[in-house]
Amino acid sequence: MTLSLKGNVIAEPAVAGWYAWSYLLPPHTLAKYWQNHYRPLVESYLANPQAHRTALKQARFRGGPFVHERDGSYEAIKRWYDAAAERYAPLTELAAAIDEFEKTILPAQTGASMEDAYQRLPEPLAGRVEMFYGRDNRTPDYRFIEPLLYSSRYFDSGYQQVRFSVVHQDTREFALTTPVLEYGPEQVLVTVPLDSELLDAVFRGGLTAEELDRVVAGLGLAGERAEVFRTFFEQDGEPPVRPTGDVIEYVGHACVYVRHRGVSFLVDPVISYGGYSGGAPGRFTFDDLPEHIDHVLITHNHQDHMLLETLLRIRNRVGRVVIAKSSHSSLVDPDLRRILRVLGFHDVVELDDLETLETPGGTITALPFLGEHGDIRIRTKSGWLLDLDGSRVLFAADSTNISPQLYPQVAAAVGKVDTVFIGMESVGAPVSWLYGPLFPERLERRIDAGRRLRGSNFEQAAAIVDALGASRVYVYAMGQEPWLGAVMCVDYDESHPAMVDSGKLVDYVNALGGTAKHLYLRESLRLRS
Repeated sequence: MTLSLKGNVIAEPAVAGWYAWSYLLPPHTLAKYWQNHYRPLVESYLANPQAHRTALKQARFRGGPFVHERDGSYEAIKRWYDAAAERYAPLTELAAAIDEFEKTILPAQTGASMEDAYQRLPEPLAGRVEMFYGRDNRTPDYRFIEPLLYSSRYFDSGYQQVRFSVVHQDTREFALTTPVLEYGPEQVLVTVPLDSELLDAVFRGGLTAEELDRVVAGLGLAGERAEVFRTFFEQDGEPPVRPTGDVIEYVGHACVYVRHRGVSFLVDPVISYGGYSGGAPGRFTFDDLPEHIDHVLITHNHQDHMLLETLLRIRNRVGRVVIAKSSHSSLVDPDLRRILRVLGFHDVVELDDLETLETPGGTITALPFLGEHGDIRIRTKSGWLLDLDGSRVLFAADSTNISPQLYPQVAAAVGKVDTVFIGMESVGAPVSWLYGPLFPERLERRIDAGRRLRGSNFEQAAAIVDALGASRVYVYAMGQEPWLGAVMCVDYDESHPAMVDSGKLVDYVNALGGTAKHLYLRESLRLRS
């Protein structure tokens, strides 16, 4: 008899007490989010919990800086936060050093030699940053020497945890603004490095009783907490029978699974759970994945496209991760390859614009990705073009066609594309919603409102389709699947601009004799016409 996790057991990763996403792994970005976002958020809640309760009664505030409560939340969060100041003091120290550097030392550099400035760096940054001028020889900038930050006391794998619990429905509560604690006896929070092989053993399953005992002991569980953890496992039945033919399957949000000539691709993994009644019928769950996934493709480094909760769950199955090439090592664009290695992924390939990776029966090509990042210097983003024996599929994610000349030139370089997946969240959140804690100064409201994390509108998306000559177009990455509620808060009706724009695009392509659809939940699609 062997045992594996039940299908409805979720494992939520956390860093420094908060639901983990990729910017909480690098020490410098974690420090800024801790100091400028998470501390003020929890202090606001502890000072006036009723204000948070009142705000969350309105749907428009559910993605805002408000704590989602349950019974006993206040006392649990207060106890945790009373200990947090000392526990996370290094993060506070690093954030203060970055503030001093960005607000005082760096602005003083106006063209003269920077040699003296290195002698004034605060200790947390000394030897860990490089300063330089832009080509105008006046504008100062810098990069972090990230490996030295990861090897410093500011990176602590002891900050990393996983909370195990059970879900009974598709809908997930927004997770990014509430401390990840044990709020009841049915939850088990373990402190464990996120790259731990113990987690691979848990998620791989097929454990004997003795092996499970060793995992329980390795996770530091004993007594009642150990017994609760064991209830998350069940006896293995017959393994599921998985199809072996070529397929392209929409999984939900921006996640698409492709199998061609026995080679598997998974784009922007966000997988739903199973094992409970009443969920969306036929939804794609972890049980539908193959035992081995050859290539995981990440379009960009946002929570809904690089979801750590899913990535850790499937790590034991993944061969290679493919990402956009980037070496900025900045606060807003940390090294994604290094983040993935901290998460336990060691075969990571970076592709620059129009670079190609050979696969059996085809290629993966990186295409330029503009927009969706609020005009911040982000390089870690790419559309992915799969050529599968001549059938060509583009996963454009939230690419925004803000430069109308781009896609005609892309088409001239790579040729016609048969199928386009395009995100059309055409309004999007203000840039500060995600990146605000990393800015040295608060943006003016009017500027913030004008710089959006958005995908293409109808006119922009239609121009992409026309330039690439696509005959099949699928609108995706709209955040509508209920399990996306953990990291997104969208509330569309038919009059919402995103729905209007996507409807126009579907009508436009169909009127031209093509095939188009706004995807939702799950859909099996043709690989070829």
